[in-house]
Amino acid sequence: MTLLNMFFLTVIICFIVDCSGVMTDIRRFVANVIRRKTGVKVDYRDLTLKPIGCSLCSVWWACLIYVIVTHNFTLAYVCAAAVYSLLSSNISGLLLTLKDYAAYVENWLQKLIMK
Repeated sequence: MTLLNMFFLTVIICFIVDCSGVMTDIRRFVANVIRRKTGVKVDYRDLTLKPIGCSLCSVWWACLIYVIVTHNFTLAYVCAAAVYSLLSSNISGLLLTLKDYAAYVENWLQKLIMK
């Protein structure tokens, strides 16, 4: 059950970090704060907010925290966290592909209804 929960945690983090656009908004906010406080203009695309800025880092740390909190801190679960974090870019790509297919089906249904 812990592995399945870690997988779902990975999917949620990949969605939030890579697909939702929240990280772009956070980087813009940080760039604006830096500009207001220091007067230095920073391009938000150049900011990296480690360890939450990329899905690989976020999945790694979230899975490690999860196995520690659930008292399952073993080498097997640490390896699973490493594998899930390694696959985070593939999972994000899969989520984006599913989104594109859903948009395609929606457009097809709209054309079908409009006829």
